[in-house]
Amino acid sequence: MKTLKYSIQINKPQEFVFKTIIDKSVFPEWAKAWGEGMTFEGEWKTGGHVAFFDNTQGGTKVVIEDMKEYEYIKAKHIAMVNPEAVEIELGDEMMTKWMGTLEQYYFHKDDESQTTFEVIIETDEAFEDMMNGWHKALEYFKEICERN
Repeated sequence: MKTLKYSIQINKPQEFVFKTIIDKSVFPEWAKAWGEGMTFEGEWKTGGHVAFFDNTQGGTKVVIEDMKEYEYIKAKHIAMVNPEAVEIELGDEMMTKWMGTLEQYYFHKDDESQTTFEVIIETDEAFEDMMNGWHKALEYFKEICERN
């Protein structure tokens, strides 16, 4: 497993940034870094499941291993899903390598009006290029946060 780190400073309070990252209405705007039509279904709570997918290719499902409101979210990828967010059998070695990927989101309060949003990914090195989409996603996300 390889550890990848991405971060960006956002001129909004910690609570705002946290609420925005789990806001389904803006998710497609920043997740477009990986493709158009992205969405999610599920519950953002410890023990909850969230499926991230698009309506043409499907995607992945995570379990929220731990979450502390406004501070962090830790999610582990546990399944692949079809375009309707239904779990599917692992079809190849790459899908199998993806299982167990850990995504961690941290919301660091810099001051009352500024937050550093940090993303730490632990995954197979085969997915490093794909995960580098976070560079663009964070730029989109910052723009969304700061315009609201």
